[in-house]
Amino acid sequence: MAEALGAWRGDGGAWTALTFLASVGVAGLLERVQYRLRADEGRAWWASNGRDVVNAVALGAVSSGLWIYGFRGPLVVCVAGTLVLLLSIAQMRLESRPNSAWWSVGVALALGLPVLVAPGAVARLFERVVLALAP
Repeated sequence: MAEALGAWRGDGGAWTALTFLASVGVAGLLERVQYRLRADEGRAWWASNGRDVVNAVALGAVSSGLWIYGFRGPLVVCVAGTLVLLLSIAQMRLESRPNSAWWSVGVALALGLPVLVAPGAVARLFERVVLALAP
């Protein structure tokens, strides 16, 4: 079953790593936009749906970066979803900081570092977690 979840099959090249980092940075900026839309939810009917769309685009950006970097299968969505969720949670702490957009990108890049440093280990960890949760 572990193979059905996907794996990391990349070569760890510099261009694929930079592409992944760029996608994570874009997700950091998108999460900042999503958090700002939260303030408009009471005034504009579309703000809540807009936040959902921004989250979906952030998930797509990180997923595509992971795919280019070498992750395959449903594992891409598991890793990307976890990263976007953690980034979304971090936005609550970044709200009152000056230069919150820069902080958001920095946190996003920091959350993406384990994927760059040890992609095979990240893939195996997610495989074990998914298999433990859904045997």
